[in-house]
Amino acid sequence: MSYQKFSAKRSEVLTYRQQFAETWRDFIQANFESATEAAFVFRVDPSTAENWWQGSNAPQGWVVARALSDPATHDAALAAFGGR
Repeated sequence: MSYQKFSAKRSEVLTYRQQFAETWRDFIQANFESATEAAFVFRVDPSTAENWWQGSNAPQGWVVARALSDPATHDAALAAFGGR
């Protein structure tokens, strides 16, 4: 694979990561009153939840799976991440 092809694919991946961080931010802000509440629910550091709240980072897969499996957030998570 040439460097040019790899660069284009890397750009696509980074764009998707950025888009997912924004989608997660929207989900968190719509379903939690604050980053602090999200940190408590997902049992992550407050700084991690604050990064989610700001849209600068996205979670790992286990957090998304937890959002999908929790009855309190299942429907909203499915709508946000299930392609609806």
